[in-house]
Amino acid sequence: MPQPVYLEKKILIWAKTYPELSKKHLETVCTAGVLEDGSPVRLYPIPYRYTEIEKKFRKYQWITARIARNPNDPRPESYKVDCDSITLGDLVNPTTDEWGKRAEIVFRHSDWQFQTWDSLMAAQQQNKTSLGCVTPRKIINIEIIPRSADEAKSFEEKVEDIRRTIKAQQAQINLFEESIPADMRHLDFLESRIRIYWLCSSETCQGHKMQVLDWELCELCRREGDEKAKQKLQSICDLSIYATRFFLGNLFLHPTSFMIVGLWYPKRSDGRLF
Repeated sequence: MPQPVYLEKKILIWAKTYPELSKKHLETVCTAGVLEDGSPVRLYPIPYRYTEIEKKFRKYQWITARIARNPNDPRPESYKVDCDSITLGDLVNPTTDEWGKRAEIVFRHSDWQFQTWDSLMAAQQQNKTSLGCVTPRKIINIEIIPRSADEAKSFEEKVEDIRRTIKAQQAQINLFEESIPADMRHLDFLESRIRIYWLCSSETCQGHKMQVLDWELCELCRREGDEKAKQKLQSICDLSIYATRFFLGNLFLHPTSFMIVGLWYPKRSDGRLF
């Protein structure tokens, strides 16, 4: 298999999800953004909490990094990233037209914006599209779903497995090797999932139930509890106040299963929908 060709690109980040455990990378954060022309990209792997402080980017911040198409991932938006090459750029700072300035960049490329779920699925079937922005027509319900005891057990087993891997690696190489941490950082198991039941713009839509993986919302859930997170999401999803859109991303092993990886929620003003 040919080696991936890395090119330096400028990317505006619009999504980071709550960290997931990874035996190879300790943990990873699903990260997405757009190139300067508005094309969506998924960056992997990014062990965000283990990166150097000067490389910790925020949402709606420009970064420059060396990226290459991921040869092991058929999804067209998926790129491998050289985390050591990341340099931070400007934030799209809050102003009176903050979301408008962001929209000029994020929605520059129309190919990944969809009015209906069916149109996103058609693109997935035809082009393997794996990132899409869809505007909800109606929010039916926001649910807190408790996770099972089996999920909690599996999480702890992964933690112990990763720790054993670290110790085995340390026994084989110099303990001062920077690429091998002394131990993994604590990661809380989220005892609940937040799910939105919503309708898209299709007249025949029967509804979609999707889990929300946005890091900020999950972190609010972890720090202040399920109800605080639910209240925040209910506020964002008040379509009479906010022109909410959902950033959707699918799963590598289940390409027709999409989750909400980011939220777009400027207040409505003068009839504008961004």
